[in-house]
Amino acid sequence: MKNRTRLSTLLNTLLVMALFPLSSAYGVNAEKLIDVDNDEIDVTLFRGAANNSYFPVYFNARPETGAENVAMEVHAIDLRPERDVTLHVEIYNPNGTIPLIMTPGGNGDTQGFGGFARNVAAAAPELKVIIYDRRNLGQSEVSFGGQPQMVEEGEDLHVLIERLGVAPTALYGMSSGARSNMILASRYPQDIAALVIAPLTGGPYAAARLSEDYFFKYLPEKKLSTRQHIGGLPITTMQALAETDLWSAYLARNTPEKRERFSNANIDDFLAAMKTSGEHLQSTRYQTALGMKDEELAALKVPATLILHHDQYSDNLHPITNTRSATTLIENSSFKFAPHLPDILEAILPFVKKHTPKLNQ
Repeated sequence: MKNRTRLSTLLNTLLVMALFPLSSAYGVNAEKLIDVDNDEIDVTLFRGAANNSYFPVYFNARPETGAENVAMEVHAIDLRPERDVTLHVEIYNPNGTIPLIMTPGGNGDTQGFGGFARNVAAAAPELKVIIYDRRNLGQSEVSFGGQPQMVEEGEDLHVLIERLGVAPTALYGMSSGARSNMILASRYPQDIAALVIAPLTGGPYAAARLSEDYFFKYLPEKKLSTRQHIGGLPITTMQALAETDLWSAYLARNTPEKRERFSNANIDDFLAAMKTSGEHLQSTRYQTALGMKDEELAALKVPATLILHHDQYSDNLHPITNTRSATTLIENSSFKFAPHLPDILEAILPFVKKHTPKLNQ
């Protein structure tokens, strides 16, 4: 079975590589719709996460020794008037003196990634480990906004850091979470002492797959090349959107007030946000980091360390070549393979402690 899986992965990778020279505007030949079953290596889509090769580390992480004794606080942080949203925030080691904010990957939230945050907090009691649900995910409020999703999230994080009083803080961003963190680093470098990108997303396939998986699947006018549209299109009401997988799960876990806020939202605003966000990712398909131009990446002055969780070239969402390229663009950066929690801790703890000043208690 393992040999067949490896062979399938290899064949899928070769197929994707063969498609790229024929790339259309998507970076994939959209006229030849080929369903590349890449879920096994698309480890940060987190639709079910059972295919995630390192999910015991990140997603639904098993508790490490001492994790059960880590103190935790839960907050609802209202970002108004600057931002029209309230975010769900969890703080591990609330009396810690070195702030580290974690932004989950994929469409993940604190429910899935909180165990990882707790394990890091258990390993370093001096760290004040903060993890939060981005807008429209987990237990945070719905707010679609007019800018690309990663830009909206970066602006939210800027205000959240101000509300928490933790600037300059270390940031740990996972895949899509790293994208919004890089936006913050580009716009508000004073907020950040150290930047962990774990892992970096980039390349034509990632641009096609993620724009479709997160955004374009809701838009019947968009021609897809890596997945199918959701059923029941066109979506013309919030009630119809509520029946889709992502949003039905969101509503099921949230309060009546948040469900009412969702129901009162404008479906046209949602569809416009999907179009804007997907096209934003597509516009950077030939850049090193998805969602950023190379000159923006090169302009980052924040100390950064980049982590990949395996050394396989079959991961088409987080290509090794893009991560290596990023370390040549970001002036003060390093790179490490870290497949297990001890490796991750070895990579980030000295880095975070070196660059992040202690909080004034």
